[in-house]
Amino acid sequence: MFNSTVSKTLKVSLLTAVMLGVSATAHADNTLITDVAKNIEQNISSQMQEMINSAQTELSLSIQSQMSELMFDMDAEQELANKQKATEQNEQALVTTAITKD
Repeated sequence: MFNSTVSKTLKVSLLTAVMLGVSATAHADNTLITDVAKNIEQNISSQMQEMINSAQTELSLSIQSQMSELMFDMDAEQELANKQKATEQNEQALVTTAITKD
């Protein structure tokens, strides 16, 4: 009787210890998975932030470059128009001064 009670108690204690060990291992694995997932999420988040910053910088530089080209083209067109206007005025002045009265 005493031996069977000790044996049952020992078996229950051993089973409880095994269950606690399995539970602790599962909890440790769950913690490890949670930590890995959290680190991956943080890395992805920081990389996405870097990509967004890079994209914003590139977009800003692209817009500045396009605006500079547009302003240069407009300035060149205005300069050409001014030269053409000056040439036309000179031609008109030459024609009017070339006519002499008799």
